[in-house]
Amino acid sequence: MNRLSAISRRDRRIVAGLHGIGLALLALHLFARTLPPSATPIPEPGDAEAVWWGLWPVTYPATPYVIAGAIAVLAAMGWGWAGLARRGAPVARSLPYARPVGALLLALAFFAFPIAHTRWGDAYMLAHGIAWPDPDLRLTHSWQAPLDVFLHSQVWLALHGSLGRQDATPVYRLLSPLAGLLYLGGVLAISADERFAPGWLSFGLLTSLGLIQLFFGYVENYSFAAAGVLLYLAWGWRVLAGRSPLWQASALLALSHATHPSTIVLAPSLLYLGRQAAQRRLHAASPHGTRSRGRVVLDMILSIALPMLLAGGATFLLMERGGHGLAALLTTDRPGGGDGRWLVPLWQTTTRWEHYTLLSRPHLRDVINQQLLVAPVVLPALLWLGLCCRHTPGAPHTSASGAEEAWLRRSTVRFYALAAVCYLTFTLVWNPDYGGQRDWDLFSLAALPAALWLLALAPWVATRQTLAAGMLPLVLLQALHTAAWVYQNTQPWEWP
Repeated sequence: MNRLSAISRRDRRIVAGLHGIGLALLALHLFARTLPPSATPIPEPGDAEAVWWGLWPVTYPATPYVIAGAIAVLAAMGWGWAGLARRGAPVARSLPYARPVGALLLALAFFAFPIAHTRWGDAYMLAHGIAWPDPDLRLTHSWQAPLDVFLHSQVWLALHGSLGRQDATPVYRLLSPLAGLLYLGGVLAISADERFAPGWLSFGLLTSLGLIQLFFGYVENYSFAAAGVLLYLAWGWRVLAGRSPLWQASALLALSHATHPSTIVLAPSLLYLGRQAAQRRLHAASPHGTRSRGRVVLDMILSIALPMLLAGGATFLLMERGGHGLAALLTTDRPGGGDGRWLVPLWQTTTRWEHYTLLSRPHLRDVINQQLLVAPVVLPALLWLGLCCRHTPGAPHTSASGAEEAWLRRSTVRFYALAAVCYLTFTLVWNPDYGGQRDWDLFSLAALPAALWLLALAPWVATRQTLAAGMLPLVLLQALHTAAWVYQNTQPWEWP
């Protein structure tokens, strides 16, 4: 009997759908290379590439590299079908040192291949404002990213005499990779826990996201925020599993708020985490009436509130002592950028900082391109596996039996789903002052909870062999896409 005929219909459907996603993305990449080249490093609205700016990195590598990458992805698909028909040990167990070695190589790359431009968002203003010759006009505090800007400004003040540069770019080339090391620490912690998801899948998916660009000496305010968000989400899993106290996750999120206030959108996920942690404690404790329940609820409230109050109070104190306190927050440094407007307008644009309305085609196009640039495989794979899970009869697949494991898996999926929905909603309604193309980094952090949602859901839907067959080509394709994105941004570039 043909080995493929022995594969269950469900497994074939899952793998075929995931491979279909990969083939569609490959076709889009090859299509992007047929577009007329842009006259500027950032395609302007009149350029053909501007319509597909989420795919523009693939236009930079030479054709042989792109062809070799496409062949590698197709070969991985063939390997997947062949591997699905035979039984063997999971991929991660055959290469026990692959993830630490991969993390080390990636960490070295953070330092070795820094970006060569300041064309995104506020990068130009940050690089020159922090190093401005007049101390009275120098940028040291900003409500846009209180802790991040202060940290970079203090490091520049300490090192500027030996940097030999007239701007703060060298400081970002030092601190951005250090934030990357924190990020890689979170990735290794997640991928080491096989109860959560296959280690190779966790590592591959999280290290191939386009937001990795933030750690290559990136001059902006999002590097430490990205590391903080990942660490918070990783600790959320530990809290649900009963391995860490709730206050640690709350403290990580509070520090993330201090680095960049946009991370406040994750607050509902922390409340859910507190609720589940309280339920775990109540279930484990012997019933002694309302006194025991009241103490658990009080502990949960304090575990969330105290870290937030301490981090928030310290941030306000820092800004007040720097002469950039509450008055600046309500006036010159108010949220919302140049026009002070937070949300994408619903009906019409009225300022030069508004580029489209909420329900317009250009807005939808920017949202799609941002996903293609940062996490091209995450949402399509998540949607497909979600549909497969919904139409799967019987109990969902888990790596271990028992009510405790089932509760943990459900709670984990819901935790990351809530975090992802909140962050994705933020990307839909928040107004990008410079347009989605230049403000891609502001929205890039939404890929983290979405990727973890996919990782938490995948073992529920499919066996490890099925995931290896279906997801390995997608992870490889996403890694090639991000490599082209990093390569593009390391090319020499000057303002026109």
